[in-house]
Order: sequence, then C-alpha cells, then structure tokens
Amino acid sequence: MREEEAWTLMRPICRELDELVNLGKVKFLSGSHNEKEGSYKIYLQCSKIHLSSKGIFDNIGDLEYQNNKLRIGFRSNKIPLNLMIDII
Repeated sequence: MREEEAWTLMRPICRELDELVNLGKVKFLSGSHNEKEGSYKIYLQCSKIHLSSKGIFDNIGDLEYQNNKLRIGFRSNKIPLNLMIDII
C-alpha cells in the first residue's frame, strides 16, 4: 500500500491528518490490504493523533494498547481498517 492510499482511507476519521503529517506528528510506516477479507492494516508512528467517527459510515470499534503500541479497529467509509500505531 502506498502512503497516499493510507491517507485516503484515514481522512474520514482523522480530519487533522494533513496538518499532523505536515508537522511531523504522524509518519506512515507501511500498509497492507487483505483482499480475501477486504480489510486493511496501516502502520504509523505518531506523537499525536486525533480520531473521531462522526459519519454514518465511519465507526471506531475496539482499542488495544501494549508496550507503546496501539491498535485501533474501525471502519472508514464502510471499509474495515486496523490502525497500528507506534507511540513516540
């Protein structure tokens, strides 16, 4: 997955994304797409991120935190997505 594709998937739930990227607060590490399941994983390094699910096709499902790593499961425009974050 390319960085721009990851940002396109994330923009509906992270309205400050472009600003955070430009400030160096969010860095794309990698991403993948599981075609069989139709789901995505995006790996980020962040010192700040703000997510919200306000659209009818967006929702944040579950959160898991361990050893400075955060996993957030959600749907963005009906697309299942796991966001994996290394917190710095």
